[in-house]
Amino acid sequence: MDLSKTEFRVSAHITAGYDVKEIASKFHRSYHTVASQIKTIRLKNKLKNLAEISREFVLEFGDPRHYIAMVFLIIQVGLFFNIEDDEYKRTRKTKIARTKIASKKHNG
Repeated sequence: MDLSKTEFRVSAHITAGYDVKEIASKFHRSYHTVASQIKTIRLKNKLKNLAEISREFVLEFGDPRHYIAMVFLIIQVGLFFNIEDDEYKRTRKTKIARTKIASKKHNG
């Protein structure tokens, strides 16, 4: 299947059994945006309906529940590391400020 990142996510959720309204709500998108993405998926891959999208997705990528669980895990890990990055940045700024103060005392 020829899919963009967003089309891949939409296809995975279709295959997992979500309807268009649920997908739109989950991605914070308009119903019409998701419907348009589904239409694009169908046209790009010469598919007729949602069942064919699901069939092709499973044949090419496997069970979508694994993908959805992995995305959830990546988001959780990303949130953890962003917190760590912010602490690192604060610590680094503090060290730089202390170094500048120390060098002023030493030079002046």
